[in-house]
Amino acid sequence: MSSPTVADRLEIAFAGQRAGEGPLTCGQRNTWQWMRTDLSSPMGILQWILPVPAGVHVTDVVEAVSILLTRHESLRTTFHERDGELLQRVLRTGVLTAEMHQVDATADPGQISRNLIRQLREKPFDLANELPVRLAVAATGDKAVAAVAVYSHMAVDYGSMAILSREFAELVNAPDERSAGTGRHQPLDQAAEETSPSGRRRTAAALRYWTGHLRRTPQCLMTLPPVDGAESGAASAALRSPAAAAALDQIAARTQTGPAAAVLAAFSAVVSVRVSQSRCVFAALSSNRFTSRLRDYVGTLAQDGLMVVDVIGPTFDDLVRRTGAAMLRANRNSIFDVGDLVAEATRINDEQGMDYSRDCVFNNISAHLTRDAGQAANVQLPVLDHSDLRWSPTPAAAESSLTWTPTPHFPNRLVVQLIAVHPAMILGVSTGDTRHVPRTEIAALLRGMERVLVAAGPGRVNLDDIPALSGLTPVVRDRDWVRVGVSWVQLSQVQALLHDALATPAYAFAVPAGPGHRLVAHLVAADGARTPRQAHLACLARLGGRYAVATPHHYVLHDSAPADPTDPAAWRAQPVLASGAGRTATEGDR
Repeated sequence: MSSPTVADRLEIAFAGQRAGEGPLTCGQRNTWQWMRTDLSSPMGILQWILPVPAGVHVTDVVEAVSILLTRHESLRTTFHERDGELLQRVLRTGVLTAEMHQVDATADPGQISRNLIRQLREKPFDLANELPVRLAVAATGDKAVAAVAVYSHMAVDYGSMAILSREFAELVNAPDERSAGTGRHQPLDQAAEETSPSGRRRTAAALRYWTGHLRRTPQCLMTLPPVDGAESGAASAALRSPAAAAALDQIAARTQTGPAAAVLAAFSAVVSVRVSQSRCVFAALSSNRFTSRLRDYVGTLAQDGLMVVDVIGPTFDDLVRRTGAAMLRANRNSIFDVGDLVAEATRINDEQGMDYSRDCVFNNISAHLTRDAGQAANVQLPVLDHSDLRWSPTPAAAESSLTWTPTPHFPNRLVVQLIAVHPAMILGVSTGDTRHVPRTEIAALLRGMERVLVAAGPGRVNLDDIPALSGLTPVVRDRDWVRVGVSWVQLSQVQALLHDALATPAYAFAVPAGPGHRLVAHLVAADGARTPRQAHLACLARLGGRYAVATPHHYVLHDSAPADPTDPAAWRAQPVLASGAGRTATEGDR
């Protein structure tokens, strides 16, 4: 079908209970932290196909949206900078101008919806001068055929969109009950609560949780050698598995956990096999809707929870229970001030000589979708998905299937999304770096997780059996790879860091230390690197975005380089000008 053309404009007026202005919530600050550097990022816009029943009049859609705008302040909020701080400003009254498209009665509503979404996403939101929601309605005559909304991520998250979708359906179907209702907990209220004494105590506790774990996390979980000759790109696949859905029910009943815990346990188990890493740490997005006031809250609440899962035995059920407990701890500590966390993480990066990378992310979208298989079409994998993910839930679709979807570039090395649990498990895995995580790796991880879950459904599976069950084998690493603490580090990339950061001859060596290694760098003192501290700061400045790389634990400065800079003995024979870790601002030269 050709792209729809705008036949008319719909003026949707709203009048809320109040106007107001105030600081951002933790969730809004968290989103703004990454959005402000690239307002055109596809992740800054979220999309949803609204449930339009057959035969509904366009005026019913308009009235329903008007009430949603009146009811939820986040949909009538603009954002403004004052004295270097971003503020939210709620409008009491106004008008949302929506697009109206006339389409043929035989047109496919799903294809119409995708075309409308594509058009609405063509430009970023003007957060100061535009409402954070855009609406398009397709109709045949005066009957609505499809309706779609795209939102700024500053206004909503997936949980919010699911709430709006549910309330839209209720309003469209019940003309006699169309009222804004009583006041709700709104973002301005949430911001006030977070800055109260009890709110500050909670965010302080979350900060302690994060900083405690960041000191003991792998620098990068998916430390895979690059594919020779491959260029980095993005790839995304979704697995549909009825058998895994049945197994999730069995596992959840037996372990008294949710399906997400079983999926995360399977992910940790197969990744642990693949990268030979028993401690799996990744960001797990938390909806943060744990109290009655927040269950119907519309606003961007979701923030990262830091998931720490130690893959130790003896059985997969034990791992599922351990993962469920880890999810609870992560969720309890997922409302925090992102500015404070960034400051602490920067300090820890300095102490550890590593750059914590959000390389692996898990998002349980299934918690926000109904059992209607068509709702999977609302999911972005993880950025934009123009494909149709509405697999048939009938018995004819009993076999699992793998679907590849087009994906623009995004920064994470691996994103895992639990999209649906019933009638089939739909699990998405995406990468923004196909040089290190090629499509074959994605397919192997998805199939490996499916095999583990299906095998664990009926009963006991030992963790020792995971490699054989999953079909995955540990990645082969040559002598260029060494263990540094709980991280894998590639020496050639450490050497590349020294070359890029220090404008002077330098070489790094791995020295055995207990079960792992320490990194010792020898270098010629030069401008900008005349002390261990200066050398360390120069390396830290170039560390961002490098996976499987750590700065040296010890810097030894000389006045000249040996004839063979790859010979550690030759460096040690050179006179030493200064040496030290360089990892604290108070350290002097020795």
